[in-house]
Amino acid sequence: MKIAVVFTGGTIGSKTHGAEISLGKAPYTLLDGAGSPDVIFDCREPYTVLSEEMTAEHLSMLSDAVKDAQKSGADGIIVTHGTDSLVYSAAFLGYVFSDSKVPIVLVSSGYPLDDERANGRQNFAAAVELVRSGEKGVFAVWQADGVCKVHQGVRLVRQMPYDDLLTSITGGEIHGEPFPVPEQLDGFGRVLAMPVLPSMFYPDLNGVSAVLLTAYHSGTLCADGRFADFMSRAQALGVPVFIAGAGGRTADYETAKKYKSLGAVPLPMASPDTMYVKLCLAVSQERTAEGIKRLMLTPFAGDFAE
Repeated sequence: MKIAVVFTGGTIGSKTHGAEISLGKAPYTLLDGAGSPDVIFDCREPYTVLSEEMTAEHLSMLSDAVKDAQKSGADGIIVTHGTDSLVYSAAFLGYVFSDSKVPIVLVSSGYPLDDERANGRQNFAAAVELVRSGEKGVFAVWQADGVCKVHQGVRLVRQMPYDDLLTSITGGEIHGEPFPVPEQLDGFGRVLAMPVLPSMFYPDLNGVSAVLLTAYHSGTLCADGRFADFMSRAQALGVPVFIAGAGGRTADYETAKKYKSLGAVPLPMASPDTMYVKLCLAVSQERTAEGIKRLMLTPFAGDFAE
C-alpha cells in the first residue's frame, strides 16, 4: 500500500524552544513506527507555514500537491496541517476532491510532537487506518480522551477559543458533487465575513463582492435600522448578503423574518466556516449576485446537513 503524505507545517510540524513554538523538521518523525511492511510513505512538502498564516495561494499549492499525489497512484493521501485554519483547508479540499477515488485525510496535533500532551502521532496512526479502510472522501481525524473521531471535511466547525478539539455537524446527505473549481481564488480577498454582535459596526462595502454574517445560535440577528441601512447599501452595490447558522429550523423568530424581508439570504444548515470557503469559491467563479446566490444555495460535496 502506498500512502502519499503532504507536509504543510503547523503545530504538528513544530518544535518547542523555551516559551516559543516554531517550525522545524518534526513532522517527518511521524513516520517513525507508523508504517508496516506493506505500507510505503511517499512524502512531499509543497510549503511550510504556521496554519494561521494560510492564504488562498497556499490552498492552491495544497490542491496541486494533492492532485499530484493522486496521479502518483497513491492508495490514500494524508495531509499534515496546523489546527488554526484546518477547518478551512478541509472544507476547501472537501469541495475540490469530493469525488476522490481514494481517502484524503487531514491530520493535526494539539501540541508540538515533542510535547507529551501531543496527539499528533495518534491522529496520524488513525489516518493510516482510515486509508486502509478505503473509505472515499475528504476527512479529518482527532483523538481526545482515548477516542478518535472521524469528521467529514466540509462539516467541520471552527474550534472554540482556548480549545483545539475538532467538532463537526451531522445530518443530511454526506456525499455530493464537487464544487466547480474556479481558475483563480480571488474571491478569498473579496468576501466580508463577520459574526453578529450587539450594536455591531457595519463597514463600508467598497471592494466587497459578498457578505457572510454568522447569526446567533438561534438563527437570529438584530435587524434594526442600522442593519436595514447596511442592507440598503449592499443592494445598491449589488452585494449579496448571506446568513450562516440560520437553517435547520422548523420555525423562525420574528427577527429572522425581518432580515429576510430586507433581502438577506439565509443558508441551509451547514458549518458557517465551510460556508465562508464556499462563498469565497462562489465569488471566484461568479461575478453577479444571482450567480453567487445560485451556487451558495446549491448543495456540493454533502455540505448541507438538512
